[in-house]
Amino acid sequence: MPLMMQFSILSAFVSAFSGKIHVIKRTLYPFFFRFVVSSCIIIFMIWGIQKIWYSLIELSIFQVSPATFSFHTPSWMNDHFTDDIKHLVALNDQYGMYEDNLTKKIAEIYGRLVLVKNVESVKRVFPNKLAIKFVLRKPIAIVKSRNNLYLVDHEGVLLPKEYYTLKNTEYDSPYIQSNKLARLPLYGKEWDDKGVKAGIALVKFLRANNIHNIFKIVSVDVSNVCKRNSAGQSDIVLWTENNTQIRWGCSPLCNEQNELSDEEKLQNLLSIAKTEGTNLRLMEYVDVRWKKPLGKRWVKSNDITEEP
Repeated sequence: MPLMMQFSILSAFVSAFSGKIHVIKRTLYPFFFRFVVSSCIIIFMIWGIQKIWYSLIELSIFQVSPATFSFHTPSWMNDHFTDDIKHLVALNDQYGMYEDNLTKKIAEIYGRLVLVKNVESVKRVFPNKLAIKFVLRKPIAIVKSRNNLYLVDHEGVLLPKEYYTLKNTEYDSPYIQSNKLARLPLYGKEWDDKGVKAGIALVKFLRANNIHNIFKIVSVDVSNVCKRNSAGQSDIVLWTENNTQIRWGCSPLCNEQNELSDEEKLQNLLSIAKTEGTNLRLMEYVDVRWKKPLGKRWVKSNDITEEP
């Protein structure tokens, strides 16, 4: 094929391809232009909406302050609790209602408090409130040791008494007494003392059956719990308001063989009450540790004679 003919074919091909490129450019350029403009408008709109959103959620109407919290506390808590719980060091001055993980943060802060047993829920209530529900640790008994006084809950956890109303019939009587307490735990920690644990279990049993009121029991002495006494001493002694001893025996914690159950001891006590009355005012002591309960009356003054 002559060279001139090849050159002509190549030129015709290039011309046709260039024409098509020109047509494509004329079609795509407006599309790309519209695409770029639309993208810019969309981006600007998103940015603007975001700015407006952040400006709105920063308004004071969507801010909640822990200092303004109001708590419905039970009668056995005092005003120190309601004041201090709103001014915790871990709390910020303000929180935004739309803040990420807000409810989780608040729950974690309150869940670390000694007085709070469990945080059940934290919910947003728009525009600027939080509904917080938690379970407080409630004292079950007062523990007395010489001149010291402590509060414990039903799990044996030591509680700071400055937040509780100490004159409260729900837990101030009967109190637990001991002069041989184990080392004090930190507040919010369980007291590793068998006497305290035995006292708590017995106080719960007495209250469940209203025995502390029927027999006017004022204290549960646990000084000798699990001490392996060989002189016939009772591990636990209940004291009435008439200064009568109720020798209760060992706690189930000590795993003593042939020990009567609390229910059996209660039946023994009730059998004595049938003859002596529930105030036991004539009795120096009653002993309910055995199948057949024992007792000793006070010696009357006119029964005492002087030796010659």
